[in-house]
Amino acid sequence: MEMTDENTVMVMKNVMSASVLPAPEGYESRLDCWERITGRKAGKCAHEICNRPATHGALAVRAFSTDTARYIFPACETCARRTEMLYVHGPLVKM
Repeated sequence: MEMTDENTVMVMKNVMSASVLPAPEGYESRLDCWERITGRKAGKCAHEICNRPATHGALAVRAFSTDTARYIFPACETCARRTEMLYVHGPLVKM
């Protein structure tokens, strides 16, 4: 897994039903994966207009892109379940 630049803002679309998918192998959760790979503690949700605490590792793809990779970003419960596009601040962990 790799991560994007921390100054990156990407337009993302959550992967539907991602909450039923298991955490990446060797990690307790997607949020744990994001924290260990970035070396940061998740603070607030990475969605640009949200200020709630990050409690989930959202799984998303880039909107308007041919890049089919999935990315993990710290999100609050609400933003992790959103169906519309989100402006997400990096770093993001590419799976």
